[in-house]
Amino acid sequence: MKLKIFSLFALAVGFTALASCDTDTEAIEVQKPLTYDEQYYKDLRDYKKTDHEICYVYYQNWRPLEGVSGYKDPASWGERFCGLPDSIDIVNTWLGIPTKEEHPVAYADMKYCQEKLGTRFVMHADASHYRHTVPVLDEELNPVMKLDADGKQVYDESGKPVADTIFLADNVNEDNLKYYARYAVKQVVDAEMDGMDWDFEGWSSSNLLPVIKECYKYFGPEGKWPEKLIIVDYFNSSPSGEMNPYCDYLIKQAYSGQGAGAYFASGWDTKKQVMCEAIHQKPNGGNIESYAAWQKGNKGGCGGFSIRFNYNQDRLGVPYGALRRAIQIMNPAVKK
Repeated sequence: MKLKIFSLFALAVGFTALASCDTDTEAIEVQKPLTYDEQYYKDLRDYKKTDHEICYVYYQNWRPLEGVSGYKDPASWGERFCGLPDSIDIVNTWLGIPTKEEHPVAYADMKYCQEKLGTRFVMHADASHYRHTVPVLDEELNPVMKLDADGKQVYDESGKPVADTIFLADNVNEDNLKYYARYAVKQVVDAEMDGMDWDFEGWSSSNLLPVIKECYKYFGPEGKWPEKLIIVDYFNSSPSGEMNPYCDYLIKQAYSGQGAGAYFASGWDTKKQVMCEAIHQKPNGGNIESYAAWQKGNKGGCGGFSIRFNYNQDRLGVPYGALRRAIQIMNPAVKK
């Protein structure tokens, strides 16, 4: 009987408590992301068109790991182009080319950054080895069809005409190097990118020079796409200064973790030369801020390889903090 009386008492207390609760809806204020007006974006685009020391980054976190193809569903802003600092000038997409079909999020982000922020995106072009199968393209970048020994068109098993290709390593001559250059140009144009960066780590300058000259026919001031960039990057031996007139920038892999540092390559305009730190070796930024201050006003700029590691490992806990500070050192924000 005592148990029943206690249960009834507890139930009554419960109903009383519920009846006394405040049932009014309380407004919850949700913090909205920081947004900018159109004047901000116009000012940003105008700034990137000025003569200033640029920020150049290699960024591969937009897609799956190296050697893995396919779609990536980003889990954070550290995996998206839109999560990069607005004031970055040029992004090297490193592991590949974002396409609308295979990388819809990365492609949409790239287009947004190009159009809204004025950020330029360049393709990584390999000049470290010659093991490349290359389509034969004419000067209009159209495929040349494959002919047999009698000069007749070759067809595949389904009856489609076969386009001709070359394996560069079989014969590294000037004609084949030009085909390789045209192939790179076509990739950039087809992907709506802003240029290419030739990774000079194994080739001779005598072989890279005709490639650069061929690209210049299309991307130089007299070319069909004069707004597009021709860039060369290197680690040890610098490429010949003969390429200087045909290139927009020369990127020095000044990776302090591998004993490298900032210095100018001879034969090149100093204001084209950009010093990059290896952020995967120094996630807190390494020497990037020192590079920003080095030869201020006399160099092309600074930046970093694998900049994604600075997203959440900055020494001050700021996403891409070292990169942001480097940009401010080179180009202090104008306070109104």
